[in-house]
Amino acid sequence: MKNKRFSLVEHPWLFLLVFIFATMVCQILIGLILVIAFKLPLGASVTNFWVMLLGNLLLLFIVVPFVLGFPQRKRPYATYLPEIRLTYVKPVLGLIVLGISCYLILALSQVAGVLIYRLTQGQQIDVSFFRSAFILANELPPRSMSWLYSLPPILEEVAFRGVILALFLRFYSQPKAVLFSALGFGISHLGNLLSGGDPVLTAGQAIWAVILGLFYGYVTLKTDSLLPALIVHYFGNLFVSALNAYLQNNASIPVQVFYGITFTFDIIPVVMMSLWVRTFTSWLPVVQKRKLTQT
Repeated sequence: MKNKRFSLVEHPWLFLLVFIFATMVCQILIGLILVIAFKLPLGASVTNFWVMLLGNLLLLFIVVPFVLGFPQRKRPYATYLPEIRLTYVKPVLGLIVLGISCYLILALSQVAGVLIYRLTQGQQIDVSFFRSAFILANELPPRSMSWLYSLPPILEEVAFRGVILALFLRFYSQPKAVLFSALGFGISHLGNLLSGGDPVLTAGQAIWAVILGLFYGYVTLKTDSLLPALIVHYFGNLFVSALNAYLQNNASIPVQVFYGITFTFDIIPVVMMSLWVRTFTSWLPVVQKRKLTQT
């Protein structure tokens, strides 16, 4: 009797660890090519942009299907994009409205956190403070290229709410699959320690990623699409510095982590966004009937 051939996709936790490691390898490989072959400056914003963009594209569309074997070698490549929900963008208007409205909830929560911190300092809140604390134009052309540099990180949604969530759904219930994919998302942020990140801030980032990842997983399954999560992730990255500059410039790192868990990313906005997704999808069903070929 022949031994069954080992398949990484049959071991979701091992796949997750290999996936995170492969993410770093792809980005390092692209970084070396850009610095050595194309002479791009190490650590520059433009270099980091191409490292994240090309590294994630290499990972998601070449390494995952052709090296790591997801969805499976016996299945055609055409089944890959639907299974990770990347091709599901209808009804596009409803999904876009949901994504933007969820981001507005996140943004309002971040503003509220800054205002509460300001009050704890015993400082006044007036029109002048608003004008100086929340300068969104700093992240937009012609002052900044943040609109462009914020694009590559949204591929994390394709990675963790696409590939990883789809894989765990093969073995676990939806709540467990969302939780485990969120844990993987948090673990991946611990890699910031390798680049000299502050341990307390890095731990906070991992916690933020886990809790926010729960929302991303929830909205992905609720809509059967990556589009709302992509939108929230994009605008969250684009304006996070502008909305939280006052906290970043005045609060200690432990305080920043506390407000991050409470207001900036996690508990309050995640609960409110999740409730809104539930309400929105009850008013306007956004999930269409789709069929996936199962193994």
